[in-house]
Amino acid sequence: MKRRGFTLVELLVVISIIALLIALLLPALARAKELANRTVCASNVKSIIESMVIYAQSNENLFPSVPGSGWGQYANSNWFPNVGYSFATTQQATQEWYTPSASPASAPCPLACLWLLVLNGQMTPASFICPSDPFGTVPSAEYYPISGGGVAVNGNFGGPSGLNGTNWLVDGRGESYSIADPWPNNDVWPNSGVGRWWTGNVGSTVPLVSDMAPMQDLNAPGNLERLPTTLVKGNTYGSYIYNSGNHGGAGQNVGFGDGHVTWEHTPYCGEDGDNIFTYDTSGTPSATNPNQVAITSPISDTVLIQTTTPPYDTCMVPARNVATGQW
Repeated sequence: MKRRGFTLVELLVVISIIALLIALLLPALARAKELANRTVCASNVKSIIESMVIYAQSNENLFPSVPGSGWGQYANSNWFPNVGYSFATTQQATQEWYTPSASPASAPCPLACLWLLVLNGQMTPASFICPSDPFGTVPSAEYYPISGGGVAVNGNFGGPSGLNGTNWLVDGRGESYSIADPWPNNDVWPNSGVGRWWTGNVGSTVPLVSDMAPMQDLNAPGNLERLPTTLVKGNTYGSYIYNSGNHGGAGQNVGFGDGHVTWEHTPYCGEDGDNIFTYDTSGTPSATNPNQVAITSPISDTVLIQTTTPPYDTCMVPARNVATGQW
């Protein structure tokens, strides 16, 4: 008997049907993967807050903190801890400060606060990676090589080697989350160390940890553009413009003082509906506050936290450029 095979037309039809099925299934698979990633991310945020609470129990009820910021920069100052601050410990004395330049002493950052949880043995660097983060993909190493041989301790969220070419930690590797800026405006609350929202009894309405905050960027193309101060009402751009870049601009996981974590479609989830990716120059946070200021430069901006009583104006730092990955 003569065996009859498929004709070219029949093969093309079958291939077309398979391609159509794949095209229909891929978005659903991508959606399922993203939902799973959000769950992992939420678990990371919850673990960070729980570790902060444990840390506070042994440190005067204050969350992990390095010395407070001076006027002119939201980053922590680059001196070692002294008797003027609570956490004058050996762990802090060995802290390698985060910096965007070749010199560790030039521009430290709030990431050093989170790194104290690693130094204390409460968390591993891998716990600070969101699986949906396009930039923070490689956990930091606790030890990295230095010129002339030997190693330095505490890579401080800088990728596997702690270095990026000739610069330190400028591209956002190794860390996917921001924290509420721990330090108040020194003009309002001088020489106080951390703000009153940075304590173990802060309560369930204060946001403390979130997916990496977006830097304001008006020049990035399309979905990478960021306008964090845009109000929800009357917004014609889409919610991506003020959301974190970790989840494609769809929203962010936010952890609160009592340890619960929620998925927020906008950053207007602070106390009084305040925007957690901005700070308010009036000192009266609310969803309709006209005095919102967004971070426009990941490293050099000043965050002026002026509230000393609830509701607190918590601004998530550091911020990262969604288009370039630089913080």
